[in-house]
Amino acid sequence: MRCSELSIAFGEPLYATAPFAREWLLIEEPAAWGEKAVAEAGFGELEARGKDKGVRVGLIRPFRRRGGRARRIFRVSCAPPEPFVELLPEPDLDARGERVEGPLYLVCTNGRRDVCCGFAGRELARALAPELGDRLWETSHVGGHRFAPNLVCLPEGLVYGRLDAEAARRVVAAHRDGRIVLEHFRGRSALEPEAQAVDYFARRETGRLEIADDPAAELDLRVEPVALDPPRPESCGGDPKRPTTWRLA
Repeated sequence: MRCSELSIAFGEPLYATAPFAREWLLIEEPAAWGEKAVAEAGFGELEARGKDKGVRVGLIRPFRRRGGRARRIFRVSCAPPEPFVELLPEPDLDARGERVEGPLYLVCTNGRRDVCCGFAGRELARALAPELGDRLWETSHVGGHRFAPNLVCLPEGLVYGRLDAEAARRVVAAHRDGRIVLEHFRGRSALEPEAQAVDYFARRETGRLEIADDPAAELDLRVEPVALDPPRPESCGGDPKRPTTWRLA
């Protein structure tokens, strides 16, 4: 079984599994991607420095569209209350650029990294392309192959998983209305996993799903980590591990 099928079979929760990144640095690279796509494209050192600063560096390319002559580079700040996207002149962690209006959507499609993303991700991108147009980008890696297909809504850094075409369209529609679809919500990347879990439970208990809302700030919620059994691979072909989830303490 593929890693995403095993994750579903074992009933692994989606919440609090979003990759932690206060910022994203996205570099357009239309050439074929390898398993270690960022490093193989020549940005390995940038990726390592970004990790130390809480910046997730990734490759992107237009889905079935020709890229422009100039490589596009986006810096995304996901931190509330005013997340934003900037178009940069060069791939630099400290660079600042021109603000870009409107959301961007990322779908992980790198089959050389994981077959679940390659297969399910491309199917999802194909379904969303007519609606999202140039707002839709393929990306080399989101994190969490076993939750494929994954969709990232920027600039807020909202990460969703286990989406079919209908669910993805609901997520996009809700995002445009400033709301979260909790059923497929993996978390907000600007929050660390424990805070993602608190945010999830607060929203579940109150029903407050507005993106700009913060119900956890008004509740006294505590969570604790739980290692899940049985061990299972985090990606297809990987070694079995016990993933961590969270429960209310």
